[in-house]
Amino acid sequence: MNKELVLSSLDETKQLAAKIASFLSEENNFPISIHLSGDLGTGKTTLVKEVLNCLGIENFINSPTFTLIEPYEINDLKIFHIDLYRVEKITELSAIGLEEYLQEANSINFIEWPEKGSGFLKDPDIAISLDHHGETTRKCKVQTSLDLSL
Repeated sequence: MNKELVLSSLDETKQLAAKIASFLSEENNFPISIHLSGDLGTGKTTLVKEVLNCLGIENFINSPTFTLIEPYEINDLKIFHIDLYRVEKITELSAIGLEEYLQEANSINFIEWPEKGSGFLKDPDIAISLDHHGETTRKCKVQTSLDLSL
């Protein structure tokens, strides 16, 4: 499925997040890898935060820009929010044990700046690209072979 959306407000981002969260909560073919690409300020972290909120994670959701990986857990599901923005060399990904996170059996991996892991990361189950389209509007492209209805 290839779908293009225009997100004109936080409410529209929350609606997209709710659809993704609904799909993820019904899915049982884990691990799932979701790649989020786009320039700074396009809303990658906001979208992840909204999906996590919809999944029931109520604690403060921190951007992993400096920690690289922020783990969360709900029921038996492990969620890893991974931000590769600060990664300079592909060898850093092995050093932080990223492969182990990505292979965790019952997990969802949200990966921001996946292009920094090119050659290390496998193809995503869901690829989301966000681009500025005006001051407050974002173009959102979603690509997946999964049965995600948007």
